[in-house]
Amino acid sequence: MYLIRGREYLAQYPNFNLVGREHDLERISSILIRKSSNSLLLTGPAGVGVSALALGLQASKNSPDTPFDLIVKKLFWLNCDALFSSGDSNKINNEFQGILKKLLQTPESVLIITDTANFLEAAHNTGNAHFINALNNADKSNNFQVILEVRDDKLSSVLKASTNMPELYTLYDVKEPTGSDLQAIVTVVTQELSEHHKIAVDDEAIEEAIRLTSKYRDSLGLGGAQPQRAISLLDRALASYRQLTHKQHPKIAELMEKIAKSSNETERQELQQQLDQWQQDWQELKSEINKTYQYQRDAETLRFKLQDEIAQLQEDEDSNKNSESAAIKTFAQLTAAGFDSPAVTKLKDKIRQIDTEIAQNNEQHQKLVMLANKGLKLNRQEVITEFSKISGISASKLDENEVENLINLEANLLSRIFGQDGIVKHVANSVKVAKVDALEESGPAMSYLFLGPSGVGKTEMAKALAQYVYGDEKSLVRFDMSEYMEKHAVAKLIGAPPGYEGFEAGGILTNSVRTKPVGIYLFDEIEKAHPDVFNIFLQILSDGRLTDNVGRTVDFSDIMIIMTSNIGQAYYLDLELSDEAACELATNELNNTYRSELLNRFNGRENILHFKRLPMEVIEQIIRREIVKLNQAYQPRGYTIEIEDSCISAFCHEHYDIIRGARGLPGYIKTNIRPFIVNHILQNPHDQGTFTAVYNQQTHSFDMTFEKN
Repeated sequence: MYLIRGREYLAQYPNFNLVGREHDLERISSILIRKSSNSLLLTGPAGVGVSALALGLQASKNSPDTPFDLIVKKLFWLNCDALFSSGDSNKINNEFQGILKKLLQTPESVLIITDTANFLEAAHNTGNAHFINALNNADKSNNFQVILEVRDDKLSSVLKASTNMPELYTLYDVKEPTGSDLQAIVTVVTQELSEHHKIAVDDEAIEEAIRLTSKYRDSLGLGGAQPQRAISLLDRALASYRQLTHKQHPKIAELMEKIAKSSNETERQELQQQLDQWQQDWQELKSEINKTYQYQRDAETLRFKLQDEIAQLQEDEDSNKNSESAAIKTFAQLTAAGFDSPAVTKLKDKIRQIDTEIAQNNEQHQKLVMLANKGLKLNRQEVITEFSKISGISASKLDENEVENLINLEANLLSRIFGQDGIVKHVANSVKVAKVDALEESGPAMSYLFLGPSGVGKTEMAKALAQYVYGDEKSLVRFDMSEYMEKHAVAKLIGAPPGYEGFEAGGILTNSVRTKPVGIYLFDEIEKAHPDVFNIFLQILSDGRLTDNVGRTVDFSDIMIIMTSNIGQAYYLDLELSDEAACELATNELNNTYRSELLNRFNGRENILHFKRLPMEVIEQIIRREIVKLNQAYQPRGYTIEIEDSCISAFCHEHYDIIRGARGLPGYIKTNIRPFIVNHILQNPHDQGTFTAVYNQQTHSFDMTFEKN
């Protein structure tokens, strides 16, 4: 009742097929046949397939290639719902002790608990918090092992439930599948989705679903990890496509489009005849399908009614029997016990007849649906359309060509980063190499150290890369290193050790990368961080990996690391020094501040980049860009903003501050020009016209006027 044998549990998933997880299965199997720490704590994010791996263990026992060491293992799944259903603490305790006793008497038994956090909570709520200790004590025997499945966000609470956990259990962190493994998993599950929706799925649609859900992780309403995100997107796309095509068959839309484009009258008439025939046939088919729907509903309603009548008749008959005298019963009355009355038998015959008709109708319905779906196939564009609905990202942006994006990367960066052309070219080329070059290297995808004065484009470069490489500025994660000045800052990043306050929360950095393993991580003002933090940076830049406080390895191989530093600020701001001299002095200070082994990790120091001071013509260019942005925002509403170049030049010469850099000037526009525009629109909502800004050198501000069209 409380233990489900492995073969019975697997039978609940008749189409189960574990693919793309061969490496994980091999590792788990090797842990199970070890002598010590041979129980498993399987963890991973929702949707990654933790439960599928345990099922895969059972399924692998049917393979002739499976080692006999694993075949002898007897897998049992714990039915937690049944165990805790009574709510009676003593009964639950006795049943659980009986479960453990049975497992201990069964050689090579393995108990699998699918939701360990829920199991522990239920045990605690019923007064059986000792269950975890009882489980661990039983686990110390040579005959009994345990596989605990737990979501990674609940892992810390499970680990602190017992101090014996690290000794008895081997933590196995299930990673998101990638590449061909992910493709294989999604392809297999898509076959099941296709059977459910009765619509074929194009291979390109599968590839597009994987691409979109891997690239735009933060723009999803899909939740979970891969492969669940891609599978969920395909399921939603199939549902939408099914609804759309069942309203109007694509062939009808295709013929209507051809008629609209055709200039040949004869051809138009032929196409119109085809269209009329298609519309007639389609309406007739939909009508037949609706009839089978209606029959199914009516038949099921009648069936329920007959069942109610049977129940009422049997209740009346039981009542009559109880009212009869028990003194004398005829032989017929005695032998009739347990048999249906003629009235009940007649109703049951009717139900059997209805069941036969329902089955026949359902078969006909399925044939009609298959006919309606004939030729339908979910394609790549339908997946893009569905993802656009979910994410809010325009379909045209989602459909951008990756190769073209890389080719145009330098031009796109130059449209946002002014006055740093050499750095833009360097970064664009290194991104292309990382994306296209097949050479495997350790460490993160890319790593840069940006030096230079404030407000010259360092942060803007990070934002632009997030936009043009990863598709969204939300893929940029920023860490202000002034928040990590204390010695315990390392614990904040990777998590506190077991037993210390904050252990359950995990590490801010490691949690973030586990959740979002693709994108850009910006570490601002690294010189403010505690020296111990640089040991973490060294490991990330060298190996591309980091181990958190509970022993999970976090992968940085798809992460772009950008660090900024204020080292050498005095040299960059010294107008007496040339750019080259300032860079040389800043480099000397950098070498005296950090260890060579750290600096060498930036591509042999090739990716330590010095941003130059911005000349006045570049500052003016930045202001012109801000005016262009204003016009792009307000022109659709009928407004134009005009500022003459002479006014921009005068404004920049008077207001530019080398210490604040280019940041201060756009801030002035936001504070002084935009309020005038907004207030005018609020007071005159129906106006359309031109706002003109003229710089007043006496007041050192802009005089704003509006001319109505």
